[in-house]
Amino acid sequence: VEPGEFTDSEILVMLGENGTGKTTFIRMLAAWAAARRRPVSAAAAAVGGERAGPNAGDDDDGDDDAPVAGKAFRVERLLANLGYGKRRECQTLVKKGNVTRRDGGKLKVGDKVCWGDVVLEGEELDPPSPMLVALHKPIGYVVTSPDDENITDPVVYDMLPYRFGRRRPFLSCVGRLDKDTSGLLLLTDDGTLLHRINSPRRGIWKVYEAKLAEVMTPKQAEAASRKFASGTLMLEGDFTPLLPASLELVGERTARVAICEGRYHQVRRMFAAVGHKVVALHRVSVGGLALGSLPEAEWRFLTPQDLAMVFEGPTAEDILGAARGGGDALPSSSSGKGGGGGSLPAGGGAAERDGTAGASSSGSASGEGSSAAAAQSGGDRLTKKEKKRGKKERKLWVVEVGGAGGGGGQGEEEGEDDGDVELLSEDFEAEMEGGAMANGEGAAAAAG
Repeated sequence: VEPGEFTDSEILVMLGENGTGKTTFIRMLAAWAAARRRPVSAAAAAVGGERAGPNAGDDDDGDDDAPVAGKAFRVERLLANLGYGKRRECQTLVKKGNVTRRDGGKLKVGDKVCWGDVVLEGEELDPPSPMLVALHKPIGYVVTSPDDENITDPVVYDMLPYRFGRRRPFLSCVGRLDKDTSGLLLLTDDGTLLHRINSPRRGIWKVYEAKLAEVMTPKQAEAASRKFASGTLMLEGDFTPLLPASLELVGERTARVAICEGRYHQVRRMFAAVGHKVVALHRVSVGGLALGSLPEAEWRFLTPQDLAMVFEGPTAEDILGAARGGGDALPSSSSGKGGGGGSLPAGGGAAERDGTAGASSSGSASGEGSSAAAAQSGGDRLTKKEKKRGKKERKLWVVEVGGAGGGGGQGEEEGEDDGDVELLSEDFEAEMEGGAMANGEGAAAAAG
């Protein structure tokens, strides 16, 4: 998809196999477009507090406005955006007296209220946007939209309250887990937050425990660990090598892997590349947030402190240094390490790292040589035509949505590989015009 100017009525068609990230990419575009519209609404409010056009003077809470704390909405619209029903259904709730003010005061249809001032049948409403949920996904559930008619298997939204699937903005999964993979799955209605956690640029490490079909000897584990951490491993069907990853053998047939990107079935394909088959896969943690004791098929709201732990997880130096030195920096299924993480903990404030995944990885990518050597080694696996095409795609900000072996797509790891796309940054247009991202971070990601 090449960048350009699109009218409101223009149609964007994306073709690709199942799981290549088409839906997620469209949602990212929608979130970015919504973010660009907000300053216009703010300017209009500063002038007169009314919208221009034939509906000027009407209430200023549109159908697609996110229910944020501190902003006044019509009570029926607030409930509808939180997923409690369609607007008429929510109007009925108000008329029946099921919705009241926190102090017990009555409400009528059309009253303007803020989120924190309303209770439904005496209970607080669901959190406003941005909302973040942690789910312990069992095996057998598919990560897809709740209204996907092509899926006959149970979906992850079946384990959540029905209203979660009707929220506006939509509650999306942060990455994807394969049907046969279990573990920690995050969901949010904030497109920008979703991109921050998903993008390899942010260096958010995801840790998995893999059970193997055959015994892996310490010698095999050491060789596989060096290969994973080298930054030169090329999976079949891919055009660029994987970013450095770590491997730790915790049992004869159990290994713990940490990755900061998400290609199609990445962990399974990584083990296949070193001659081993994964028979079970479980995600232990995302960043510094560990699954811990959250029961299977159960979910919980995450607090701002929990979100902070996601960004306070181990760095590339922690992960890859431990992989080379034999240390244990990978959180287990019962505890989180690095950044003081724990089992869905209540930790300190957010501290997002400034470096990108590609840049931070390149400094410690290989246990046998420098990052330049790793880049050269990775480059030797590509033809001149492929390397030239890769550079051209990054300059044009092209997103390839090709076959299942491509850089993004549904897998047991992250379903979308958005390492070279920063669609939701505030200075997106400036980056597009200047091309700084293409020549700088894009090259670093390719070298990593």
